[in-house]
Amino acid sequence: MDTGTIYRARTGDVIMKILDIAFKDLVRSTRSLFLIGMALAAPLLITLLIYFAFGSMTSGDVSMTAIKVGVVNADVLPAESLLDVPLGENIRSMFFDDSVKSWITARDYADEAAAREALNKQEIGVALIIPETFTADYLAGNKDTVITILQDPTLTIGPTVVQDMVTSLLDGVAGGGVAYQVVNERMEANGKTLDPVMMPVFFERYAGWYADFQRALFHDPEKAALVVTSPAVSGEKSNSLQSLMGMIMSGQLIFFSFFTGAYAMMSILEEAEEGTLARLFTTPTDRTTILAGKFLAVLFTVVIQGAVLMIAGHYIFKINWGEVGSFVLSFSGQMFASVGLAVFLVSFIKTSKQAGPIFGGVLSGLGMISGLFTTNIPIEAFDLIGNFTPQGWVLKAWKLTLAGQPAAELLIPFIVLVGMGVAMFAFGAMMFRRRFA
Repeated sequence: MDTGTIYRARTGDVIMKILDIAFKDLVRSTRSLFLIGMALAAPLLITLLIYFAFGSMTSGDVSMTAIKVGVVNADVLPAESLLDVPLGENIRSMFFDDSVKSWITARDYADEAAAREALNKQEIGVALIIPETFTADYLAGNKDTVITILQDPTLTIGPTVVQDMVTSLLDGVAGGGVAYQVVNERMEANGKTLDPVMMPVFFERYAGWYADFQRALFHDPEKAALVVTSPAVSGEKSNSLQSLMGMIMSGQLIFFSFFTGAYAMMSILEEAEEGTLARLFTTPTDRTTILAGKFLAVLFTVVIQGAVLMIAGHYIFKINWGEVGSFVLSFSGQMFASVGLAVFLVSFIKTSKQAGPIFGGVLSGLGMISGLFTTNIPIEAFDLIGNFTPQGWVLKAWKLTLAGQPAAELLIPFIVLVGMGVAMFAFGAMMFRRRFA
């Protein structure tokens, strides 16, 4: 048998021993209810609680409950008025317009008493009372005659919306008066006069323009001057709830993956206290091989945890984890960082009793200052501090992935995470070799 064959045989034996040790430690980890609770139950439960708490407010259907409005339009056109219809009719028709039928249900009432009775019976939530002399008084500049809005005392949004709509229309009427005055003054400056017969035409055109403007600005989102949308994932329109849950789930995934790696690594401390590690070192198996198998078990545990949580997130919360390449880089970087930090931390701990306070304090503190608990709230201080923590870089990677960024945009976070993970792992492994030399 030549030297190359012997070397390959020994290498194969070492790999098999490493895998055997890793598998045994992995089985041992699955028997720990505490570890399973921390790895799977806790992040899913927290995310579910947030989902049920905020899901109804951030779901795809964000339409408001229909506002039921009762209108009493007693306004009449003054004698010798140049207007075609009273202002009250313009106000009334605003609530019956096709553009608001999806969120306003309007009904006419003969008088104020009928509207009040309907309001008391909760058939409507808001009553709009337009007085008989409203047009005459408004055009005369008399502000004593006002429109009355009656409301159900349990409502807040509906009455405010109705008031804003009426105020907006009256502002338009006032604007029409200003526009008419400006036109008239310009014509007089040019030695001309505006034919009174043209006044209704002028106001009709202005009213038509203003109505279209209001309809497009407030009632029709497709024609609005400003449209706010969520960033698309994989070229598809992102659902606000899915985007929210994606960020929340990623924060939980990162936080608990580091906890899982650290607690899985505790098996070395427990075996050292039980004496089984010392007996294992007396076998012909090299100590480096033994430690490599235990480190690999931690990696397997974290990988399985991450895979289960992301599958659950996809099917329970409909989370789109982004493009395949970006997903692989984010997930791999997270694995390197969590295992590296686990080996690094445990290398400083002498007994399993010390592990709980250290893990709880260090990992919770790092998670907090890295922004894992405020993933949907941009906090500049956390973004800055995150540049110095592995959790912060993992969060950067997942934010890019969930935003649909290509794998090329993930290269820097991935390289940083691999560098951090390898450096912490190398230091921790060196400390372990010295301890068990």
